[in-house]
Amino acid sequence: MLPELNERQRRLYLASEARAIGYGGFTRVSRISGVSRVTISQGVNELRESSLRDIEAGRCRRVGGGRKPAELKQPGIKKTLETLIEAHTKGDPTALLLWTSKSVRNLSAALSDKGYTASHVLVSTLLKDMGYTLQADRKDITAGSQQADRNAQFEYINEQAKLFYRKGAPVLSIEAKRKEKIGNFANSGRE
Repeated sequence: MLPELNERQRRLYLASEARAIGYGGFTRVSRISGVSRVTISQGVNELRESSLRDIEAGRCRRVGGGRKPAELKQPGIKKTLETLIEAHTKGDPTALLLWTSKSVRNLSAALSDKGYTASHVLVSTLLKDMGYTLQADRKDITAGSQQADRNAQFEYINEQAKLFYRKGAPVLSIEAKRKEKIGNFANSGRE
């Protein structure tokens, strides 16, 4: 019967069974059902009080229960996360598909450097709320070696673009590519 009940109904049912048993009922019902004694005693208190009428129909808990959102506990965390991923956002900004090249664990560490407490799970949730999706890593095929300060160059360009945009000056995005051969070429060596 327990799997068919919601949280509140389960709590009240187990509390009534524990009260019916009498002495040792809490322990016995707790062992049989696998529900903690605290939950059962909470159900007994709810049966004893008239607080059942205070809970709206269809709700299992009173209004205001549960964890508070991260933005309420740590104001500004979402804005800080946006600034951290702004230069590393990938995907078409006009499309619905956005992702970042930084991992959630790296973003979590960066947020802790800024004074916030955020696990990788919370960062993942915040990114999902902001419209970002998970994307699998893929190997970019490039010819030749990359510049050592390539990331710093793009961050500088991004800062310059923001500066000009704030002044009302036009900002152009021009993609220029060098010619390179496409495909996987022979990689001599041992397996």
